[in-house]
Amino acid sequence: MLRFALRRSVAVMLLAGTVAGCGTADSALFSGDSTFANFPGRSGGNSADPNQKSLAQIDDPRVFLNTAAEISEKEQNYEAAAGHWGRLYGTDQKNAKYALKTAENLRFIGRYEDAERILRQSLRDHPGNSQMSEELAKTLIASGRLREGAASLTRLAQTPGMPQKRVSKLRSAIGVAFDRAGKHEQAQASYGLALRADPLNAIALSNLGLSYALSGDLDLAERKLREALIAPNASVQVRQNLAMVLALKGDSKAAERLAKQDLPPKMARRTVNYYSNIGDQSDVWTDAAAQ
Repeated sequence: MLRFALRRSVAVMLLAGTVAGCGTADSALFSGDSTFANFPGRSGGNSADPNQKSLAQIDDPRVFLNTAAEISEKEQNYEAAAGHWGRLYGTDQKNAKYALKTAENLRFIGRYEDAERILRQSLRDHPGNSQMSEELAKTLIASGRLREGAASLTRLAQTPGMPQKRVSKLRSAIGVAFDRAGKHEQAQASYGLALRADPLNAIALSNLGLSYALSGDLDLAERKLREALIAPNASVQVRQNLAMVLALKGDSKAAERLAKQDLPPKMARRTVNYYSNIGDQSDVWTDAAAQ
């Protein structure tokens, strides 16, 4: 029954979230916040004190915000990270890193319109920035504009001289677009190209496993997720994806052992119980695939 239920779950494994309402990214994220009103180096902040420059290097709030943003990302607190990067972006909207990191974290929390607005503005300032073009394509895919996003990623993947590890990441993201469209065979072919470029790409292996699960083949899904788990740089998400598939196959004990590696025992047990009963839900794979 689970295999048939999973087969009916079309395009539900990808990054999802509520699209933000109207208004600029600045007003939506940072209204009423004076954090960067008096940053060193901003207009109107000139000082006659010859020691001001050295003091600014120590006391510059941007140093704190950058650290806070990176810590929030490591903790997967993407809303906080978006706020920190957004404040930095507000101090210098031509800074490519600030724009890219703000947009990326906005995508993670489902604020696609704001992310797209920042990226399109920044691409006018940095028209040759391929990382920004890639992030825009991922934002389009996450917001449902699959054809447009996949076409952009394909063009980037075919760029002459593109490093193979980068090609692998791009091909994996293209596979996510196909899976979201319910075209699992095409998705699996794209993940295959990703793994040809980088056989140890844990994200591509994990996404391929999830794609097989969506197709109804839980045995092959488990096999690929186990391969992903032993690949370098395998993330916590890979382990949890494997736990989910094991629970769906009815192996609750093995699923719980995996879940306990990242979760307290009671939470792990509840999580596995949830996994065991999600076969007929339309949103079971939300946030499972990684771009």
